[in-house]
Amino acid sequence: MQTCEPKETDVTDATDGSKDRARVVVLGAGPAGMAAALRLAEAGLRALVLDQARAPGGQIYRDLDQPQLDAAVMGKDYHRGRALVGAFLDAARRGEIDYRPGTRVWWIEALGDALNDALNDAHRLGVRGHDGISRELVAERLIIATGAMERGWPFPGWQLPGVMQAGAAQILMKQGALLTEGPPVLAGNGPLLYLLAWQYLNAGCPPRMILDTAPNLGLARTLRHPLRAWRARGYLAKGARMLAALRRAGVPIVRGVQSLAAEGDQRLTGVRYRRRGDSDEHKFKTDWLLTHMGVVPEPQLPQGLGIEHRWQEAQQAFVPDRRDDLSVRPGVWLAGDGGGIGGAVNAEREGRLAALAVLNDLMADPLDTTADAKGAAAPIPDADNRRAVARESAALRRRRRQDLSGRRLLDALFTPPADWVERQPGETLICRCEGVSRAQLKAALGAGPAGPNQLKAFTRCGMGPCQGRLCGTNVSRLMAREQGRDMDEVGYYRIRPPLTSITLGELALAPSDHLTTQSQ
Repeated sequence: MQTCEPKETDVTDATDGSKDRARVVVLGAGPAGMAAALRLAEAGLRALVLDQARAPGGQIYRDLDQPQLDAAVMGKDYHRGRALVGAFLDAARRGEIDYRPGTRVWWIEALGDALNDALNDAHRLGVRGHDGISRELVAERLIIATGAMERGWPFPGWQLPGVMQAGAAQILMKQGALLTEGPPVLAGNGPLLYLLAWQYLNAGCPPRMILDTAPNLGLARTLRHPLRAWRARGYLAKGARMLAALRRAGVPIVRGVQSLAAEGDQRLTGVRYRRRGDSDEHKFKTDWLLTHMGVVPEPQLPQGLGIEHRWQEAQQAFVPDRRDDLSVRPGVWLAGDGGGIGGAVNAEREGRLAALAVLNDLMADPLDTTADAKGAAAPIPDADNRRAVARESAALRRRRRQDLSGRRLLDALFTPPADWVERQPGETLICRCEGVSRAQLKAALGAGPAGPNQLKAFTRCGMGPCQGRLCGTNVSRLMAREQGRDMDEVGYYRIRPPLTSITLGELALAPSDHLTTQSQ
């Protein structure tokens, strides 16, 4: 991969002389982040794109700059992203996008009126570069495109070596063309589960079995929403083709799985499960168990910024509260799966929508100017261009509504069991990082904690390396059920810096003024 070196003209000194300042910062270089940066570049505005990965693409288009497996194995949907990744890298090489791979944002805060009226909507970020040094950056406008993550799905033994989430298994395929040593068992539900099974089949390692925990996928449920089914016809046809291929290959698919457990001491040696209506458990030996229970918006950065979230029953997740233009507060827009699961194509649309909203915001300020690829000031678009931006935004919103209408059918078909966590045995670890079991959480809930943060203080649940990413929603579920409250009332952990891992050595190299700010 050709390295895209940052240029000094892209980031200017802040008003107080102590911070770097960028007009537009895009966080994340997945489909939404790349599409946003490209649309801004079309308008002559050079965005600063910060991404923690070594190459653009996000999870869905990971390593497409150097694909390890062809479309015959991974599928056309994965390889269709090559055009977007290629366009993004080409624009970065031309200097139209300031792309910074290997960069982590580990803290963020709103400036308010800390500097001057012109920066009231700006935000200050702690940015750890690939050199391991943390610097401060002031973003006048911010597009968050940090994507989604796999849902934390606890069951007995899920901490054992040999048990892995489906997304991690897919990353190994994309980055190194690596498969498990022997046919794996797949368990859970959701489109990614069957996509991975199909990709393993294409790679010559058909799964030993698929244990499906989804509710009954009857035709009646689909026909109750004919318009949604029509709009989701592409997804449904794709799924039908994958299922047909798996059946032809003789891969057993066990539906109605109600309980699951991984067995073993030092590593996985076997799996046991029970189907709905069965009195006995089924057991068999296996070395690999790949699990998946859907994806949810990545919570840390939006929650850390204090963005309002609401519990969405259809996606069984806390979702940021966004306006029609995808803004979540003045000067901040949230695009892609981080704002609600919609898939890669929708993420690209939302990236362009967020970019258009930024342009509209710039046009609303007669004192502001955009910057071209060379860092020179460019005039604000005139009234004709404003009308063109409005037309483009309206067309994108219309297509987005239609596509998301179809996605809601997928949400209904693959809804995870709402009471799954509560049904697990007491010894099941809810927080793998700190080794906190469901029984320990239930005992602590008996003391009447006011919210997840107090429960965290009682048990250390959520204090480990993942900072609550995998246990946070499950803790809220247990608390809501135990205390008879709804999820919005219970809420989520209060997220504090660092938002990502950072060493004491890196902290020691950070400027002392922002460390003082963060300790207050």
